[in-house]
Amino acid sequence: MENKESLIQMENLKVAYPMGTEALKSVSISVNKGEFLFVVGSSGSGKSTLIKTLLGEIGVTSGQLTVAGRKLNKIKRKELPYYRRMLGVVFQDFRLLEDRNIFENIALSQRVIGVSHDRIKRNVNLMLEMVGLEDKRRAHPRELSGGEQQRVAIARAMVNRPAILLADEPTGNLDPQNSWEIMDLLEEMNQLGTTVLVVTHNNEIVNQMQKRVITLNQGMVTNDIPQGGYIQ
Repeated sequence: MENKESLIQMENLKVAYPMGTEALKSVSISVNKGEFLFVVGSSGSGKSTLIKTLLGEIGVTSGQLTVAGRKLNKIKRKELPYYRRMLGVVFQDFRLLEDRNIFENIALSQRVIGVSHDRIKRNVNLMLEMVGLEDKRRAHPRELSGGEQQRVAIARAMVNRPAILLADEPTGNLDPQNSWEIMDLLEEMNQLGTTVLVVTHNNEIVNQMQKRVITLNQGMVTNDIPQGGYIQ
């Protein structure tokens, strides 16, 4: 049965930068718990701003943004680290720590929230197994391919079992084969119960996966295609 519990609710959301540029204009989107959706649009359409707003990196100018019951337009700065614990984030450029091995890159997410050493070891090894990199735990990022580095980034994002996974152009630096492997991993994480929101410009992936697709254009939602639809 489809779960209709709303996890992310945007109502007439407006986000403006200090110089006055409106990056998001009257955006109203509801995302259900356990949903997988794509956000597409040309460069400058507001896709990255949407991600940064969900992360609490950019403040809400007007309207309302509610995530798992928390109103981000009213959240205090000291509350942001606790809010972000429910989020996992994957970026186009991986953002791994070059001076730490793969195990430590993933473990760091657990250390900052005070997980015990034994649980960290167990959880990190489980994530490495899930992303198929259990034999690379002592390698450093520079020793891995781009696809492997993005797998590490997904493991790092998922090790704390976030309610929401935000992926900002996760296949942007990858070849087609690695891109599909990463998307398969994201779908697997979704099937485990995580709500997944992917910003992408890869229309081929979007059309083949047939998930819900939201199109942004100049900061506004111009299309919201339900699961199973195509973009032109």
